[in-house]
Amino acid sequence: MAIKQYKLSPNIHTIFDPRSNLAMVYHTLYGNPQIVSHEGLRFLNFFKQPRTEKEIIEMCDGNPKNTIQEFASIFFLIEPGFDEKEFLQKQKARHLSVVNTRQTIDRMGLAISDFCNFGCAHCLHFQPSGNTNTILSVYQRPVKQLNMSWEIAKKCIDHYTALMRENGHTLCKVHFGNAEPLFNWLVIEKIIHYCEEMHDLTFEFTINTNLVLMTRDIAEAFKRYQIRIATSLDGTSRANDAIRLTKGGKGTFNRILEKFDLLEEIGYPLDGFSITVTNGNFDLIDIDIIDLAANRGMTSIAFDYDLISLVDIPLTSRIDKLIRFKKYANNKNIDFFGTWDSVFRNLTSESLLTGNHAFCAAAEGRALEFNVDGSIKICSHTTTPIGHIDNFNQMFQETGGLFKIVKDRFPGTDEYCLGCIIEGPCGGQCHVTREVTARAVGEKRQKLFADMCDFYRLVTEALAVEYIRSHNSAIGS
Repeated sequence: MAIKQYKLSPNIHTIFDPRSNLAMVYHTLYGNPQIVSHEGLRFLNFFKQPRTEKEIIEMCDGNPKNTIQEFASIFFLIEPGFDEKEFLQKQKARHLSVVNTRQTIDRMGLAISDFCNFGCAHCLHFQPSGNTNTILSVYQRPVKQLNMSWEIAKKCIDHYTALMRENGHTLCKVHFGNAEPLFNWLVIEKIIHYCEEMHDLTFEFTINTNLVLMTRDIAEAFKRYQIRIATSLDGTSRANDAIRLTKGGKGTFNRILEKFDLLEEIGYPLDGFSITVTNGNFDLIDIDIIDLAANRGMTSIAFDYDLISLVDIPLTSRIDKLIRFKKYANNKNIDFFGTWDSVFRNLTSESLLTGNHAFCAAAEGRALEFNVDGSIKICSHTTTPIGHIDNFNQMFQETGGLFKIVKDRFPGTDEYCLGCIIEGPCGGQCHVTREVTARAVGEKRQKLFADMCDFYRLVTEALAVEYIRSHNSAIGS
């Protein structure tokens, strides 16, 4: 019988922190990050050339058999000739079979209105769908239908709830969003009442709104139905009013804060808000927005840089600001997160060896977003249709839109990403960025995508260093 040999996987990446003298070592396809000491790194380096257990035992003071098996179980060490990509393709096939049999969906969104009272130039919902190389203002977008009708909304809910029952799920997650959903509040209320009549299911409702159209009656309804509110405030007055504007170009900070106050007054205060940072407010936004949240007793801030046009701000400046804000927010017991930490969250969550993930839940095939006309996408911000309520089942088939997106976006199988140090946990970054990149031409196309790739790599390394410093134990210590 041949003697088993092991070698270091070519897909191992190391992030070293000189301050703690520790490193994070992970598999760029499968994840499984480990905190490792200098001695642990030295041990792994023995396997840069194929070695047998016997050879390693002769090189070490103690018996390293258990350590070898531990590293082999997570594919840090592999047998010569083992095809790690082939192994991942088998995992992909298993996941696609689940998509094909309609078992991945666990949430839905209703793009309940296609109209907005704001005119924010950075709004992802109003990105152009054609190869125009421009960004349209909110009031320039031509639409055939502004609000979703009750008839279409009911069909969407019926399709989703039937799918939940089919798969034995009892918890249904419904999100109202798109432009400004409160323009269609009457249909939203009708949907909630309709769902409440389904006694075999439990519903969690979320609404993404700028709040300005919220009356006291609507606020009371939010509280009564326990609707989770997602809203945005892009900094304190100067920073917010530089980019979050009415159609007439006026600032919105004071009007938004008035609605924060209304929700507090009725006993249903916000637990946090989202921040978007663009070229227009990058230099204006600072930790005073975190102080504002803390002073209101808030516990979460979703912070994101513009996903489609922030290439003029140096990467180091973006990342330094993020890490500084995150530390400051965490010290005030505020969870600070966003699209920017998606890769790190994937890296430190379930491995692709035992489960599935993609850049986000939508790219994994877990979400459906129904538009006002009944067409379907994977999330509210993309422009790629995957199906329609009139042929709902078709998108799950091998020729269908959902199946194709999940297949193309499965982590570790994109040729463009081949060999990247975050190939598996990133899975090819946000689908919106990919869409905008595909519509851009020439140098601008390459600059945007390459910039975002560099951003995700560097911010993931920065987060890894912070993670290392918060963990004291390491393999090889």
